Amino acid sequence: MVGFLDRLRALGVDERIVQVERDGWIPLAAHAPERVPEWMARKREQIADPRFIAFYLTLGQALDRTDDDPRLVELADQLAAYLTQMAEERGEHYIDDADIEPPLAQVMDTLAFDTMPSARRLIELLKQRGWTGWTKLERVAAPPDRGRAASGPPRISGGGPGRR
Repeated sequence: MVGFLDRLRALGVDERIVQVERDGWIPLAAHAPERVPEWMARKREQIADPRFIAFYLTLGQALDRTDDDPRLVELADQLAAYLTQMAEERGEHYIDDADIEPPLAQVMDTLAFDTMPSARRLIELLKQRGWTGWTKLERVAAPPDRGRAASGPPRISGGGPGRR
């Protein structure tokens, strides 16, 4: 775990997100210690993908944004495009294969929302683009006018710190 967190830092992931990752592993390990090696192997695979790191870096830009910041719309477009691309390339299961039960997912969501208050607004925007959830991401039917996000991996654009 320490090596994984150090790798996130070396990749430029915002320290607040590294802390959420660290804090999130505590209830996961307590709930299903036998699954930690599997989940950690998956995380290592994900952070080897530059697109996944771009996702973390892009998400980090939202840490200091307010709910009414118009840049959250652009960020939601970028994140939805990334998620859609990953689902199309690797299958829906790739987006959320941790099999975390809803009560535990809610605890982990609270950790993220406490660190990044704009995450709740970002989730609303993502739902308009066909995705819902934070810890447990799922595809949903998006309204026709908002169901298409820009294609390609997320772009890192100005403002805010860089990271998940």
